Amino acid sequence: MVTITAREDIEQALRDPNLIPLPAEAGPEGSMAWLRATVARFAHGPVHVRRRAYVEAELARIDPDALRRLAADAVGDDRVRVLRSLARAMELPELDDAAIEALLVVAANYFGGDEPAADDAVKLLLPLMNADDPEQAANRIGMLIQACDATAALIAAVRDHSGDVHAALRDDPPVPVMRRTAIAATRIGQTAVAEGELVLLEVGSVGLTFGHGPRVCPGRSLALALAEGALKNE
Repeated sequence: MVTITAREDIEQALRDPNLIPLPAEAGPEGSMAWLRATVARFAHGPVHVRRRAYVEAELARIDPDALRRLAADAVGDDRVRVLRSLARAMELPELDDAAIEALLVVAANYFGGDEPAADDAVKLLLPLMNADDPEQAANRIGMLIQACDATAALIAAVRDHSGDVHAALRDDPPVPVMRRTAIAATRIGQTAVAEGELVLLEVGSVGLTFGHGPRVCPGRSLALALAEGALKNE
């Protein structure tokens, strides 16, 4: 494993097409494995470009001010408030407790867990995504899941820093590291990376918790709006 800590090298790594997120193995449609293999997060190349374009278009429809107000009015713990607020902003059907629990199960298995209940959770969620195309439905679930834990962690960090978002991002970033794997040999700064090698990028310590380059987080402004709204009445 190679660890990259310098900001300029991390930025280079995040632009390098030979370094990709850990790939996901496919599974039967509607399964947890299928979801991971169908979202933009774990794709690369032209497939990632196409799926990311869809996610960007979906996020662009959301008004940050409206999302901030939804977060201010939402109830529950931080993860539940994030999920309910974002789902409403995405104009999805009202999520009942079963749907929220399903999202939390999927979130717990998103990066490789194999809890049997996750397959049932995906099957429950797909019809609620208001999308006839299964790939689009999967990516709507992905939008909710990727906001869930990371934004809840941001809310907790901002709370601990007395509402100072910039201090929270500097001192307690919600995404401290990113992982990539090399699909071909490459070089980052002075570091040679062999094909198949795992690369650990310490993004949080250099202010890149939202990423950089072609895979920069498209939901940065919405994550900040959720955090600001969630803390408004505290």
